[in-house]
Amino acid sequence: MENKRLHYVLYAVIAVVLIIVCVGYYVNSNQKETVPKVVPQSTMAKPEVLAKDIKITPKQADTVVHEIAKAKPVISYIVKASTVTQAAEKTAKVIEAKSPELPVVAVTPSDRTVVVANEDKQTVDVYKISLDKPHKIKTGVTVLNDKIYPTVGYQAGRVEGLVQFDGTKIKGATVMYTVAQW
Repeated sequence: MENKRLHYVLYAVIAVVLIIVCVGYYVNSNQKETVPKVVPQSTMAKPEVLAKDIKITPKQADTVVHEIAKAKPVISYIVKASTVTQAAEKTAKVIEAKSPELPVVAVTPSDRTVVVANEDKQTVDVYKISLDKPHKIKTGVTVLNDKIYPTVGYQAGRVEGLVQFDGTKIKGATVMYTVAQW
């Protein structure tokens, strides 16, 4: 009996450590870049350069380049400056300062804010980028009938699968679907 309690305590400790590691990784990997980044128009055609400039993965940069080509900027307004590059820098500073004169959409939090000095059109374009994170790995414990089972889960989109362990044996499994989210 004492041996079983030791196993349960050990499982609980392992689960807590895994949770702490996963939460730490999640917080560290999902840091929002709150400072708007000024990017030249030429960079918007090169995903590998954009990835380094705004600190995202090459795959995300590829998606961003394709989406921005189809999207309209979230804001357009007049800034007095002698060059488009200076106007882009002024715009980034105003967004960073969260100026009340700006439309709400410009200061709304996002994963990345990119200010593009578009030399071709002589405009400054502001894009708000949300980095979708559809895959999640989860860990925790399940308590059933006064027994503690370490639990590991995986979520892809709205579907989540959980597996409960008893030692090295699988004791149970759960599949869940997210009906509503906000």
